[in-house]
Amino acid sequence: YKYSTKPRFNVTEFVFSLFSGDEEEERPYDPDRLVNMAGDVSDSNSIWKLDLTPESANVNYQVSKESINLGNFPENLEMKSVLPSGLEVYKYLTFFPGSYKIGLEVKVINRTGSQQTINPRLNFGVGGEAIKGETLPQPRVGITFIEEDFEKYDGGDVENVVSFNNTLWAGLMDKYFITVAKTTDESKFNGKLQPYKSDFDGKELDIPQLHYVDDPIRLEDNQEYSRTFQLYIGPKVESRLEDYDYYLPQAMDLGWFEVLARPLLGLLRWLQGYVVNWGIAIIILTIIVRTAMFPLAFKGMTSMRKMQALSPKINALREKHKGDKERLNKEIMAFYSQNKVNPMGGCLPLLLQIPIFIALYQALLPAIELRHTPFFLFWTDLSANDFTLILPILMGVTMFAQQSLTPTPTMDPTQAKIMKWMPIMMVLFFLNMPSGLVLYWVVSNVISVGQQLVINKAMPPAQVEEPKGKGKGKAASEPSKKAKPKKGKK
Repeated sequence: YKYSTKPRFNVTEFVFSLFSGDEEEERPYDPDRLVNMAGDVSDSNSIWKLDLTPESANVNYQVSKESINLGNFPENLEMKSVLPSGLEVYKYLTFFPGSYKIGLEVKVINRTGSQQTINPRLNFGVGGEAIKGETLPQPRVGITFIEEDFEKYDGGDVENVVSFNNTLWAGLMDKYFITVAKTTDESKFNGKLQPYKSDFDGKELDIPQLHYVDDPIRLEDNQEYSRTFQLYIGPKVESRLEDYDYYLPQAMDLGWFEVLARPLLGLLRWLQGYVVNWGIAIIILTIIVRTAMFPLAFKGMTSMRKMQALSPKINALREKHKGDKERLNKEIMAFYSQNKVNPMGGCLPLLLQIPIFIALYQALLPAIELRHTPFFLFWTDLSANDFTLILPILMGVTMFAQQSLTPTPTMDPTQAKIMKWMPIMMVLFFLNMPSGLVLYWVVSNVISVGQQLVINKAMPPAQVEEPKGKGKGKAASEPSKKAKPKKGKK
């Protein structure tokens, strides 16, 4: 996975710089540079370190090979160091072709001729550096999995050390990548997350640093200490995470509506397998979702249409009983009941659709498949914001069209003003959102506009009963007519 794509002129960043006066830093770009997922790029992590004394000391390792070329079989790397006390420390790394899994064995052998006490601790690092210019970047967070409970710890949680015991696995992750470790012998993974000062997106903050911690052990002469681990250092691709551990896909962190987000993400991947283009897959997914929700949308639209027809009569009742709020509420509810209208009928179907919209948002946001993935013409990265602003503007235009076509009952003037400004507010909100998400909203709005046009054209005007005491059976949209006598014998 490449560190970044080639920088482009970004209209949003340019406009913000005009108002703020701050010049946008040039994004680093190296076409051969890969994402670093296995340690902080700093002097403190440039050398393998062992804690020998409270002051600590650096220890260099001898390696069995200078380079590894993976073919069809796993390859091993042996690292050896002899401490000043005479203890020998070995690390054996096993790399597997076509896999992000790494085998790790740590061994300490006492050949000093006397008893030695060791305090085993293994530092798995603090994860990768922040990727400048990435849409909605997230600092690394610590994760643990204990007795089927997935826990996540951000910088605020690790201002002090967080210790954990008997974890199935533990690790560090951000939006797209993850570093996780688990033991493969009979021992459990006991460790801690401690704060590490890091510069993230220009701000200094604490991010978790993962340590494996074992109890102190006394080694007799020629006795050895050994622990084996399996690591996963790579992208959050669900199938690969599941191959590492059945429960690891929980690290996708799909939020409150995971029960909806997971199948939607699976459907998106399945569609992409046929159409190849992820942008087209998003469009097809949107059509499928909106088609499935059409019965709810239809019910909401028809209810709103009926409510709009009732609005003149409701306003008349409000004017008549404006000094008696209790009487007004009774009259309005009786009027709704007389016309068989549920005042919540227009809102409830829309509310039921909200979890699906949020689930889609949560499914698309961490989907690494969209990262640096082109769609069409100048949309070369569906995970990045649209530097042309075409998609956000289209979203605002389609929202305004949908708002204009949708029948709305009489509302408070302040509320009406807010609704008029809503498309502009949404455009501003989505300026820095991934273009794949904005594409979904644009297509969804276009479908809503089409559905509303069909309903407005196909449905007859709503018939409204007069409030009781003022005549019944009159349509609000038609003048009253005298009844004609029936033809026949007198």
